[in-house]
Amino acid sequence: MTAPKMIKTASVLLFALLLVACSKEQQATHATQTPAINADITQGRNLAQAKCSNCHGLDGRGREPRIPHLAGQKLGYLKLAMREYRTGDRSHIALKQLFSELSETELDSVAAYYASLPPIAPAKINSKTAAATDALQAGRAAAAACGVCHGEDGNSKLAGTPSLAGQHRDYLLAAMQAYIDGTRKHTVMYTQLTALDTATLQNLAQYYAAQPAKAVQRVITGDVKAGERLSAACGGCHGLQGQTVDAHTPALAGQDPEYLIASMQAYRDGSRIHAEMKELLQAMNTTELGHIAAYYAAQTPRQGHAIASLSASEWVKRCDRCHTPAADNPLVPRIAGQQHDYLAHVLRDYRESKRKQSVMHAMVAPLSDADIEGIAAYYSSLGPR
Repeated sequence: MTAPKMIKTASVLLFALLLVACSKEQQATHATQTPAINADITQGRNLAQAKCSNCHGLDGRGREPRIPHLAGQKLGYLKLAMREYRTGDRSHIALKQLFSELSETELDSVAAYYASLPPIAPAKINSKTAAATDALQAGRAAAAACGVCHGEDGNSKLAGTPSLAGQHRDYLLAAMQAYIDGTRKHTVMYTQLTALDTATLQNLAQYYAAQPAKAVQRVITGDVKAGERLSAACGGCHGLQGQTVDAHTPALAGQDPEYLIASMQAYRDGSRIHAEMKELLQAMNTTELGHIAAYYAAQTPRQGHAIASLSASEWVKRCDRCHTPAADNPLVPRIAGQQHDYLAHVLRDYRESKRKQSVMHAMVAPLSDADIEGIAAYYSSLGPR
């Protein structure tokens, strides 16, 4: 077990604070960094033709799927983006070199030229975009095959089978991958999961994480009081009364006791590979494992992970707080009508801190690849606004 982890701020409060921070950070950036634009659009067109058109076109259309459209983009945002490439705050070797060769006046002119162009109409929706569906809806459909054992809503009533409802999305993904790569042994799970693609696995995890965990009547044979004492070493990772706050560690409260015993035995004998769990459980006998299982099974499951399991439309509502015309911040880019692959690429860069913007990183950090695909599909299908 690892050392106890600091309890995270409640998800709803976090997002409320982030939305406020988003506004304040952008207002502060606007006040301190927006340059005065005194630009020559003719000069900007000439520079764009010579320096930028191979990638962004003279009409401001991205030549490749991962290259953004610049036509009709906000003037302040274009100037800020070019400065960030020049300083290295955005990582791109060719753009750093290019913008280092241009003066402030020339940068202003290029930005003014592209901002003056009519926005690019969105491309006809391709099969990739059309196939991007709401992760929760897709997950619900995929989960139909799992319901016989795990319960229709992820709350299993079958002895020896775990409930999945309300578990962290990242944990569920890791658990499924463990069955696929053999670090967890289970023939049926291996057969079922290896038939699914990555997007479906993500959608399943998204769906089950969003379902409310319910108290299910369990047959408990161990000593709950003894289990409480024995579980002291487990709380560092699995949380008080089995309510973990670690996205990669399962919540144990209300879990099926037979499943818990079988899992602990598998860790103890090495058929499930996890060095810390093996070391912790090595000295415990089967009776003691039964007491621990009884204690956790007797606890009431609690909610708290739904913020990582929003639908694509709910994520879009959060994005729209800053990325609609009503927000009217000159340093926030227009993303409607941008290319799907470009939007998805940028969101992943923010999630992985490859682009340095604290608010965007915090907002995007919980997104799965399925979330990102849904958001990119939505905005790439919109006309410029």
